[in-house]
Amino acid sequence: MLDLPLMLAKSFLLAQLTVCPVPDAIPTVDVIFKPSKPEYITGAPIKALTDTMKGNKDATHISDTTRKWRVFGLTEAGVGGGSYNVKYNGLSDNAGNTCIYVESVEMVITYTPTIFIGKELQTSECHFKVTKMHEERHVAADLKVIKEYLPKLKMEILWYLRGVAGQGPYPQYETPKNTKRIVEEVIAYVRPMVQKLVDTRRARQSDIDTLENYKYESGLCPGDMPKIEE
Repeated sequence: MLDLPLMLAKSFLLAQLTVCPVPDAIPTVDVIFKPSKPEYITGAPIKALTDTMKGNKDATHISDTTRKWRVFGLTEAGVGGGSYNVKYNGLSDNAGNTCIYVESVEMVITYTPTIFIGKELQTSECHFKVTKMHEERHVAADLKVIKEYLPKLKMEILWYLRGVAGQGPYPQYETPKNTKRIVEEVIAYVRPMVQKLVDTRRARQSDIDTLENYKYESGLCPGDMPKIEE
C-alpha cells in the first residue's frame, strides 16, 4: 500500500530552494511480522509426499543412496512481503519547487506454514506423533530465524534511506512524478530483502534435516510401521 498524497512538513514558504537542506529527523522503519498458525493436511499418501520431494535439492535424505527413503511428512512455508507503506513529506519554496523526503517505511512480513503428514500414519500412532513433532520443529525453526532476521532487515532499510533523503528540488509540475518514482524505488529496494530472508531460513532448515536425525527418528517406533500405499 502506498501513501501517495504529498504532505508538506513545513507550513512556511521559502524564498527559493536551490539545494535540499538536511532533514530535521531521520526516517523511521517498522518491520511487522504476521505469522499464521500451521495448517495440517493428513490426506496425502506417503508415496505422493515422497515423489514431491524427489526433485527437491533441499531434501537432505535424497543424498543417501544406501537405503530407500520414504517421506512421512513435509512442511511448506510461504514467506512474503505482505505490504509496503511509504510515507514522505516535502519542503517547498514560494514558486512551488519542492524537496522530497522519505519520512517512514512500513513493511509487513507474512509466514504461512502448511504441514503434510502421510495419511497412512493415521493408523500408526507412534509414527504420526514423531512425524508431527519433526515438522513442527521446522516451523519453530522458521519462526526463530525470521524473528532474528527482522532487526537486520530494519537496519538495512535505514541505511538505504540515509542515502536517499532530501531529493530535489523539483519544479512544481515535476513533483508528482518524482514523488511516485521515489516511492517505487524504495519499494524496489526493499522487496528483494524478502528473498534474502527466505534463503536464510532455508539454510537453517538443514540443522533439522540430517541423515542422523532421520535415522534416529525412524528407530523411535519399532514394530509400528504403517502399510504404505504403492
